[in-house]
Amino acid sequence: MLKKVLSVLFAAALCVVAVAGVSAQADNGVVLPKDCTWIYFDSQWNNNKITALNEGEGVPAGTCPALEDIYALRVTVSCAEAPSNVAFVNNGEAEGWSPVDVTFDASGDNYVTTYSNATGTLFKTTDSYAQICIQNNGGPEFTIIGAEWLDKDGNVLQSYGKSGSLPKTGVLSAAVFYGLGSLLIGGGVVATKKARKED
Repeated sequence: MLKKVLSVLFAAALCVVAVAGVSAQADNGVVLPKDCTWIYFDSQWNNNKITALNEGEGVPAGTCPALEDIYALRVTVSCAEAPSNVAFVNNGEAEGWSPVDVTFDASGDNYVTTYSNATGTLFKTTDSYAQICIQNNGGPEFTIIGAEWLDKDGNVLQSYGKSGSLPKTGVLSAAVFYGLGSLLIGGGVVATKKARKED
């Protein structure tokens, strides 16, 4: 019995280590993915970045959508509670350094925020670097599990990881609703055919 318990605990520990290896701890309580070239921690400037273009940091043109198409950034995070005191900084040449406080809404077990620019596109085509820096100013630690560049209609241009566009419950409810609808319609067809046979 003891061997069985120990083997289960050992397997659980391995699982935790494997999950921990997926992301990298950055400064100020933001955990970033390791497997995404355009979401990273820049140690030189001490910033967490989601970058559309920065050739000097390994994100050349063509890695992400064209700057003239990007109107918003949607970010999904995993956190024990709603993230607070978070600012997104539009760091492009045209915008300069423009911090904006953002709020996160619950989306199933996670939290999501969408950042946009009231003047149109997030960046200008003249920008030689274009990125959103994420600052956690004393709120709870969170892990970025999804990011999406969006066009002017809210369509996803490029995505990483998990989307926060719909709550889990909404997706499940829709599936159940359509499933029940199909059963009812199917049942009605069968009942109609049967009724006609009996006529």
